[in-house]
Amino acid sequence: MKNTTQLFGTIIINIVLFVPFTLWAQKLKEVKETGTYKMRIEKSMSESEAERICIQRAKIDAIEKAFGQTVFQGNSTYVQNKNTGSQVETQNIFNSISESLVNGEWLEDIKKPVIEKEITKDYVYIQAVVEGRIREIRSVPITFKSFPLSCPAANCEQLTFKDGQDLYMYFKAPQKGHVAIFADVPTDGKTYRLLPYKYTTSMSYEVEADKEYIFFYNRPGSLSAAEKVDDIQLFLSKKGTSEMTKIFVLYSSEGAFGKPLLSADRTKAEANKLVEKNLETPLFLESEEFQRWLQSTRRDGGQVQLYTTSITINP
Repeated sequence: MKNTTQLFGTIIINIVLFVPFTLWAQKLKEVKETGTYKMRIEKSMSESEAERICIQRAKIDAIEKAFGQTVFQGNSTYVQNKNTGSQVETQNIFNSISESLVNGEWLEDIKKPVIEKEITKDYVYIQAVVEGRIREIRSVPITFKSFPLSCPAANCEQLTFKDGQDLYMYFKAPQKGHVAIFADVPTDGKTYRLLPYKYTTSMSYEVEADKEYIFFYNRPGSLSAAEKVDDIQLFLSKKGTSEMTKIFVLYSSEGAFGKPLLSADRTKAEANKLVEKNLETPLFLESEEFQRWLQSTRRDGGQVQLYTTSITINP
């Protein structure tokens, strides 16, 4: 009997289960900018440590003034203008300065940081003003080809599906590498890992150069455990209402990349419903946690390329 896995909200997976990056900075924009930060020196903190932190935060302020703030919301990452508050969805890679993600990198000081102290009755405050040359960071260009399919053939590219319809993914890359595919379900607030397949021990799926792949397709005659894959079906969480699912395809030609911390937990009621229908839920994590993992992976795990698209499931 075919074993079936449900990706709650919109996706069901029928399965016979077998289941550090150097910042790439495209020199698009280099600017001179000034940043300021003021903080209180805690009693447990030395003055030199406070000065170091204050200078780093001032650099963050300068980068955010020039290139915007990083904002995670649901299944997307945005760059928010610090002055107007306007947001633009982005696939940029973000740098990390003092554990804050920023949309640029500090290249060099133009002037020596200016440090000022303010002593009050109870506390000592420190302020840093920095001026430097900074550069915007852009994503690695996409060299692979990938898109959703409604049938296991390359000419079946489609973004609109019917409730209960199968989903396949086409993939082809110019170099040998590693692939992972995730699907985010907004109605569920969760992102599900679809590739590598659920019970594989691999962190990512290894692909050959110039070879066409149709993922989530159990080819006739595939009998070995290594050839078994997860077959995906799309289902509406609310009957009669169209829903969208966002697909993320990650590819790296420089080696395997890690995976996020995943969960298989479901409520007892959901688990019972799955058992009744011979379904199984793929591993998942919260949407915003996935976005944080995604940015960290692309920053630290090699030249990871990212393709995203959205599919619509109709009644």
